[in-house]
Amino acid sequence: MIKNLLLLLFVAFLITFCTNSETVVELEPPDPYTHVKGKLKTGKSLYSILLDNNISYQDAYKITKTLNEYFDLRYSHPNDSFHLKIDTLGVVQIIEYYPNTIEKYIVARDTSDNFEVFQEKLVLQREVKLLTKTLKSSLYATLVEGGLDPQLVMKFSDIFQWDIDFFIDPREGDTCSIIYEAFTHNDEILKYGNILAASYKGKLYDLTAYFFDEHNTEGYYSKNGESFQKAFLRSPLNYSYISSYFGMRLHPITKQVWLHSGVDYAAPLGTPVVVSASGTVIHKGWKGGHPTPKGYTGGYGYTVVVRHSNGYKTLYGHLNSYARNLYVGKKVEQGEVIGYVGSTGWSTGPHLHYTIYQHDKPIDPLKLNNVSGPPIPSHYMDKFTKHVEYCDELFKKSTKSFLQSIFG
Repeated sequence: MIKNLLLLLFVAFLITFCTNSETVVELEPPDPYTHVKGKLKTGKSLYSILLDNNISYQDAYKITKTLNEYFDLRYSHPNDSFHLKIDTLGVVQIIEYYPNTIEKYIVARDTSDNFEVFQEKLVLQREVKLLTKTLKSSLYATLVEGGLDPQLVMKFSDIFQWDIDFFIDPREGDTCSIIYEAFTHNDEILKYGNILAASYKGKLYDLTAYFFDEHNTEGYYSKNGESFQKAFLRSPLNYSYISSYFGMRLHPITKQVWLHSGVDYAAPLGTPVVVSASGTVIHKGWKGGHPTPKGYTGGYGYTVVVRHSNGYKTLYGHLNSYARNLYVGKKVEQGEVIGYVGSTGWSTGPHLHYTIYQHDKPIDPLKLNNVSGPPIPSHYMDKFTKHVEYCDELFKKSTKSFLQSIFG
């Protein structure tokens, strides 16, 4: 009887408790801001973006002026991201500016209606990655399809640009191996660093280059410390094919046989032409060729001639136009653009006529005995050798994994 009474009392308590209890739900406070996110577009500055979003001229000026003290807005480019936080009165309180995936600048209004800037930068993890690929098509297509970022493909080709002409030399079956730096955040690659070492092995070449950077010594070197940088580039432009080689030939316009004193590189109109070695511009303008055995005077059209050290000169003929700020007497660095492919002078189509002179005598650019740059200084060789040993170990692991992927 007592047990039943206690049971009834407990049930009554539960009913009373459930009836009187209330469920408490914590609500998030309403967002006080209207959010505007976007990216800069060609022809648009951050200042104009602010005005487009009804920000006052005064605030737009204050924001860009303050931000410019920390980040030079002259270096803004399309696809830079921004995030505006605008209050209920239509006044911008905060702007976040992202010039890249690593940095963020926060411009916030203070109590005096001025703006302060705070910078946040992600802490990145450095990883060393390896890639080995066999060419099945072009170098670029093979490496990009293999997962290598396009900017690293260009760096890879730059390493060997003095030895390999990537427009005619690569063969199907050649193998490329690359050791490179990647910087990550939450396992996402946000930027790439240096190529620490690279190799190109195939029917024509067996080359391995190692990166070294110590004070004034920076570049790529062979295992013995010899520089991969040479006095002259293998070719002064990205061309389609060689339309005429050095030597005696039948001229397509005069129909006479005489010495063709250079190499003709066929390329689309407007293709950039770079100087193949550092030197000084000694001619810029229209230029005729050397008198021919039959009395003709050939025409190189718009031409640039550059004088180099050790008695060398290079000539770039049939140009369509010149690079800006190019003038006689200007010192130009190897790889600097000096003009653009054309078909001026005696020419049957867009191409570059390229001649190398040694003591005023034309020589075949394709048979040039290229001279290497300075080697690794002897006092750095021990440190460089350790780097070589480290990279070679990684190459071995990469080669082993690569072979296992093919043969299992």
